[in-house]
Amino acid sequence: VKLYRVTGEKRYLNLAKFFLDVRGTGNVHEKKTYNQSHKPVVEQTEAVGHSVRGAYMWTGMADVAALTGDQSYVNAITKIWEDVVYKKLYITGGIGAEGGHEGFGGPYELPNGRAYCETCAAIANVFWNYRMFLMTGDSKYMDVLERSLYNNVLSGVSLSGDHFFYPNPLESEGQHQRSEWFGCACCPSNISRFIPSMPNYIYAQKDDRIYINLFVPSTTAFDTEKGTLTLTQNSNMPWDGNISVKLQPENPVKSKLYIRIPGWASDSPVPGDLYSYIDKPSATPVFKVNGKVVTPKMDGGYAVISKMWQPGDWVEIGFPFEIRKIKANENIEDDRGKMALQMGPVVYCAEWADYDDPDILSLVLPENTILTSSFQPSLLGGVNVISGDGEGVQRINNSEEIETYPRKFTAIPYYAWAH
Repeated sequence: VKLYRVTGEKRYLNLAKFFLDVRGTGNVHEKKTYNQSHKPVVEQTEAVGHSVRGAYMWTGMADVAALTGDQSYVNAITKIWEDVVYKKLYITGGIGAEGGHEGFGGPYELPNGRAYCETCAAIANVFWNYRMFLMTGDSKYMDVLERSLYNNVLSGVSLSGDHFFYPNPLESEGQHQRSEWFGCACCPSNISRFIPSMPNYIYAQKDDRIYINLFVPSTTAFDTEKGTLTLTQNSNMPWDGNISVKLQPENPVKSKLYIRIPGWASDSPVPGDLYSYIDKPSATPVFKVNGKVVTPKMDGGYAVISKMWQPGDWVEIGFPFEIRKIKANENIEDDRGKMALQMGPVVYCAEWADYDDPDILSLVLPENTILTSSFQPSLLGGVNVISGDGEGVQRINNSEEIETYPRKFTAIPYYAWAH
């Protein structure tokens, strides 16, 4: 597909489509869910088999669908995407629960201690959701992309950049640590390739629409009918929700700024009902143009600000940035009676290194506990830490009776665990 985009030669696009259409049509012994060849691709409706191979294939299908307008492709990958996001997605954006075949389990099969969540699968999830966004312009795909990016992708590499996770479990008894290399070395090379490409996902453009999808300090330039429009974004993301955007057009130009309203600043953490917030956001996003509050129109999950942009215009965005408590769908057996914590796009975890008593699997956080956050510049490269009052649980005299006792609670970003 990329060769076709560069050269314009249709044979490359035809070959891409052939590679997809030939799947699931051969000898019965070759039809395997492991590599998504169990059915023709347009007949597939569920995420099965190897999660990396699957998401790479669906990425290719989205590319071909966008260029050919093949609705049967669109229908298939939309159903598969809904199967993943509504039933098989971890709160960290990880996909692929099972280690045996490095792939998908059944609906709502999302164990925490055995979670596989391969780093390559998280990167593939980014690729796939980005192509789904490019095909539709819908912000829900960027919500899933952002969740995978800040959590499952980033946890796959150490802060020093030279140790890596292959699987990324959501529960550990201390036996997990990153490695310098693996016999199957797909993850280190993949994340080393992916991180430098991350700026490609911040913005997008279609006609007179300029999309701000991720909130990352950056500068870029867009070609418009009136010349170059340079856009500079400043923020302290992901540690607070205040963003400013300066626009510097070569000549005054009328265009529409599409600003994504992220799931972490709204009523729902992800599309569907797999996860939901226990609490409501305390405020709604605030938008200002040149210092004056405006009320943008909404379109596909985006706030739209349209005007004739002049050199030096600026937009300020204030997202509600607070600790959000999340519960899982009751069908996820491992998550019943549990909650996740998130602030901004970052999911949090409790880690034994922060506790005098390393037994944190018996730590209880009452649902109504008041939690606070503080920025710790010298910890883990500088992170927000969540703290509050929790409880410990212990047996009484080795009996079946239990009692609780006060314990201080601390949580760090999930991506920074195991350092």
